[in-house]
Amino acid sequence: MSELHSSESCLVSDPGIPTLEKAFDQVVLREYLPAVLPSEWGAIRNVRLQVLRHKPGTGRCTFEIMLGTTSGCYSLIGKVYAEDRADVYHAMEVISRSGFGPEAEFAIHRPVAYLAPLRLLLCEKVAGTRATELILNPNESNRVLAAERCALWLARFHAVGPRLGRVVRLDDQLSFLDGCRRSLGDLGRPFADKASRLFDHLNATARELSIIELCAGHGMYTSGQVLLLEGRTVTVDWDTYNVADPSYDVARMLVGFKRLGLRYFDSMHALDGAAEAFLKTYLATSRTDVTTHLAFQKAAICLERAKRGLDKQTRGWRELAEAMLDEGLRILDREAN
Repeated sequence: MSELHSSESCLVSDPGIPTLEKAFDQVVLREYLPAVLPSEWGAIRNVRLQVLRHKPGTGRCTFEIMLGTTSGCYSLIGKVYAEDRADVYHAMEVISRSGFGPEAEFAIHRPVAYLAPLRLLLCEKVAGTRATELILNPNESNRVLAAERCALWLARFHAVGPRLGRVVRLDDQLSFLDGCRRSLGDLGRPFADKASRLFDHLNATARELSIIELCAGHGMYTSGQVLLLEGRTVTVDWDTYNVADPSYDVARMLVGFKRLGLRYFDSMHALDGAAEAFLKTYLATSRTDVTTHLAFQKAAICLERAKRGLDKQTRGWRELAEAMLDEGLRILDREAN
């Protein structure tokens, strides 16, 4: 991770994010921050920035803002966007006021401000443990505990979370999946054949699905978005908030366990215990029966993730993309009713 001190110039360049250089400019930050920070923090003495996540082409860059002030040291998480995303800040404000505030047992990280001229979202830094860390822990009881807490947070959000953002209906999802199929088809064998078979099976399965009530959705819910603290579970990364089939968020977590198992333990089934604990806890506390849609959504996410591998093309992406397509086909063959 790159670190930037107040005396240095921008360490990350991305022409796709027009305001990135300004967001890293210490003089600019010192101009904007005093108006949005709590008065008890005092005057800013120094600023340090550390890039946490940046991949050119994604349209965003996440970094930590470490402030030395007249009253102590404080940290914020900043995310600068290629496009105006003031909507994310406003959505987070509404979610926070709807029972997911910073002191709640099931919470989101507190939105501090959105600096429109910089396209910069500022949020509190939550000093918690990523659920992923415990999911990867060799201690099975730690894995299960983390999975259960992820499930409890999601069930609560699906039950009472405010319905905000884009409404994702089944036809919208199928249209997106068809785009994934076509992109993978351009690669030739074995991707074209497997992606087409998977999409055709998904399309046929979709016609048999019962109607399910849509609810507040996170959109990319995995253990990487969940922070665990004493007595609190906090979910971050709200760029993809939506209104959707609740089984999508559930399936996203379950496929996430498969991908973690494959990446760290060379087996998609290595974290089946955690996956079972997550699903059992969610079903026990949720108001909606997602089981009838779950196989479809898991297989759909496998197709999405294969397409995502094509977009990113990181090391080993071909093998992982093919594994995702194979898993999607297996899920529909064995689990779909």
